Amino acid sequence: MKKGRRRGKFLFEKDWRKERKRIFLLKTEHVPSGISGLDEILGGGYPRGRVILVTGGPGSGKTLMSMQFLVDGIERFDEHGVFVSLEESKYHLVNEMANYGWDLEKYEKKSALAVVDASPLRQLSKEGEGKFPSEEGQQDLHIRGPEFSVQALSTVIRSYVRVTRASRIVVDPITSLSLQFPDKNQRRMAIIDLLDSLISMGTTTIVTSELGTQLGASLSQRVIPPEEYLAHGVIVLHNTHVAGRGIVSALEIEKMRECKHDRQLHPYSITEKGISVYAERFLG
Repeated sequence: MKKGRRRGKFLFEKDWRKERKRIFLLKTEHVPSGISGLDEILGGGYPRGRVILVTGGPGSGKTLMSMQFLVDGIERFDEHGVFVSLEESKYHLVNEMANYGWDLEKYEKKSALAVVDASPLRQLSKEGEGKFPSEEGQQDLHIRGPEFSVQALSTVIRSYVRVTRASRIVVDPITSLSLQFPDKNQRRMAIIDLLDSLISMGTTTIVTSELGTQLGASLSQRVIPPEEYLAHGVIVLHNTHVAGRGIVSALEIEKMRECKHDRQLHPYSITEKGISVYAERFLG
């Protein structure tokens, strides 16, 4: 009887060791970022199906970096995308991205991309404007102006994901939610609800935000907003002063779950083809 129990225990432990080894061997699938040099320091790309936060100051390239991710997915992998703008109008976004050779309207006509103007601060100006497709059986939703809600926004995003068969999403920038939800706790709950909804869609998602810095504060003293704790990965775009070189743009991967990533500050540049990261260089 005792031998049987010992043998049963041995077999259980042996089976568990096999299972643990199998789980260990499973590798996280990565999605290429579309940014030259970035995948190298990410350890292969963004983890598929996760929410990645890109945060930086004005003019640091957050919108450009996230749109580059969508365009690369369409051009190289036939992976469709949805870009949700919570700040900039679709008109200005289309014109701005044309400077990098990206014809967003062409992608939209092919149903490879949806550009959604969902600014909560932009009021409806004419009949029918600001109406978005909803799930079957529901009426069209208004998410701009005073009728804005995270639930309605999530429903609209999900609808466009279904229509375009998108596997990539961008929400730019979620900082706008701080103006819609000035109360700290309400804003945190709104961000949690939005991120949970995005995760449930099974897409690889980039959300952007303004870098939480205070005038005169160092990088280590910057304010950490709740979205940085909630996102699976955080990429910080810094404008750093380097002695003898002036202001240098540098990228830092603050965290990236399921990835063995570089923790150094790497310089990057914005060119006529988009953003390029210099993986072989770092700021010490």
